[in-house]
Amino acid sequence: MTYDEDEFAGDSNTTSTLTSATLTHPDGTVEDILASMTSSDNKSFYYKPGTDLALGDYTIKTKAEDANGNESAETSAKITIEARADTSITMVPGWNLISLPGEPADSDINAVITNAQVQTVLTYDPSVPGGWLTAVRDGDSLVGTLTTIDGSHAYWVQQNNSDAIKVDIPGFSGGVAAAPPAISLVAGWNLVPAINNSSDADMDADDYFTGLDWARAKGWNANTEAWVDILPSTDNSAISKTNGYWVYLNKAGTLVP
Repeated sequence: MTYDEDEFAGDSNTTSTLTSATLTHPDGTVEDILASMTSSDNKSFYYKPGTDLALGDYTIKTKAEDANGNESAETSAKITIEARADTSITMVPGWNLISLPGEPADSDINAVITNAQVQTVLTYDPSVPGGWLTAVRDGDSLVGTLTTIDGSHAYWVQQNNSDAIKVDIPGFSGGVAAAPPAISLVAGWNLVPAINNSSDADMDADDYFTGLDWARAKGWNANTEAWVDILPSTDNSAISKTNGYWVYLNKAGTLVP
């Protein structure tokens, strides 16, 4: 909330002190938030809730006065808190090679994949015996050696319809005690995700695989059921968010999306 207007030409009293601040919650409860308002210049005042706000419509109202005791009219603003939109991954009937663009809020495979028409999910992890982890449909659940879905792997998903996968991915937040992702890769073939924290735009493969000694990558076009070859320093080197890719390394390295 900002109070910085001068009342007349030459008026130098452009700072204010808040005299009241209230927040009306969706259930009609009125909370006094004056003690929670902060300012660094006594012109712009900020309210940061101490706890998460429930979903719904809020109204914040404030009043202020200047050093001479001139009181402002009441200022009012409406705020709507909405549920975070789920990430949607486009799917087609048949085999899809996908990845999550971040860590899901709930990594359980049956929380990420709720479509009952998904029959099989596979991922390749060279750190486990045999390399492959698998989950198959058993009634209402996917069961097997693959029990979780995360943002550090890519996944083959076979399903009978075209329903999108919709998953809650909070994303990376500033100030959170967690480092950005770094994925250890082995010499040879690796199945990797396409992570882009800044936008939904395609990424250049040379930029995405920077620091890696890579020879070739392969994407999968689920619509045409055909491989798409990606070579270093070529024009056909787009890496698309929510897709998965095979990449061949001449030596082990670390993918830093």
